[in-house]
Amino acid sequence: MKKIFIVTIAIFALVSCKLTQSVGKGEQSSQEKVSVEQQFVEENKWELISFNGQSPKDVGFVRTIPALIINMAENKIGGNAGCNSFGGAVMVEGNTISFDKIFSTKMYCEGVPEHEFFQMLEQPLQFEIDNNVLKLEQEGKILLEFKKTANVK
Repeated sequence: MKKIFIVTIAIFALVSCKLTQSVGKGEQSSQEKVSVEQQFVEENKWELISFNGQSPKDVGFVRTIPALIINMAENKIGGNAGCNSFGGAVMVEGNTISFDKIFSTKMYCEGVPEHEFFQMLEQPLQFEIDNNVLKLEQEGKILLEFKKTANVK
């Protein structure tokens, strides 16, 4: 009887350890998912670091580096496109982000590729966040990359 009791305790201990490891792994991947989804929960600022694979300054953003401020609580975006301020609506579904109803101020800015910047934002894009870098892609090609600079509030 004593042997059966010891074997039962040993089996119970092994099963408990295995269950704990599985639950721990599940919680970790769940926490990773939550952290990615929560990147846009607070109003936050992202500064452009790559425009079609080139540095912002190399393509003409010499006055101001474009930045996005994403506020998912109100489904709004804002920011600066290198010369003009802009705003609009934002929607995230899965790994797709869409910017809609984009409006901007209309200052004349010679040599700044704002038109191309807005054209890229006006299409649904797949996104990925890795080490506080937001990558916006279309058909596997990275169009824009932004570095998270701050939470706004």
